[in-house]
Amino acid sequence: MMIMRCGKTLSLSFIAFVVVSSYLFADLRVTKISRSGTDVSVCLNDDIVISNVVLLKNNDLKLPKYHKGSRQYTQFSILKRDFKQYLIDALSNNRTSSKIKSTSFKINKFSIFIGKHETIRAFASVIFDDDIEVECRVMRGRDGLWVAWPCNKINGVWAKNLKFINRNLKKQIEQELITRYTSVVNKNVKVESN
Repeated sequence: MMIMRCGKTLSLSFIAFVVVSSYLFADLRVTKISRSGTDVSVCLNDDIVISNVVLLKNNDLKLPKYHKGSRQYTQFSILKRDFKQYLIDALSNNRTSSKIKSTSFKINKFSIFIGKHETIRAFASVIFDDDIEVECRVMRGRDGLWVAWPCNKINGVWAKNLKFINRNLKKQIEQELITRYTSVVNKNVKVESN
């Protein structure tokens, strides 16, 4: 079958090739989809789950944001247009894939928080497979340092927007974040004492 576009003839096989090949550049794969009303939970690489995703009628996505009063803060950023299109297509067609490889990560943003808040120690972001960036915070609690991942308070209860299925991945990321925080703080203490 042939399609006319802008005076040029394109075959459906060529269009299918373009659509499929764009997914080859996305490393994260949708391995499970769960729906509850308009909210969708998306499992990526059988490693992480992003909850409260909304597939909009205009063929776009609304990722969860943190709400505090009238302000909204971004928690998730899609870094590649190809990955966003892959995600939209997977959710629109309820299409899942097999996990291809282990999920890689890198810490992107990292800044020590200096302020009056007693528990927040640092703001950070983690990039998964160069496809999606997730905001998080290093916190200090009664039992020491820990990492707060995206969540929202719904009806007085904290609901996680990011969950880890792969506990080893979570542990590895959190250890790296806490080590980085400790390293920066220790460097600053040494500089101030000189």
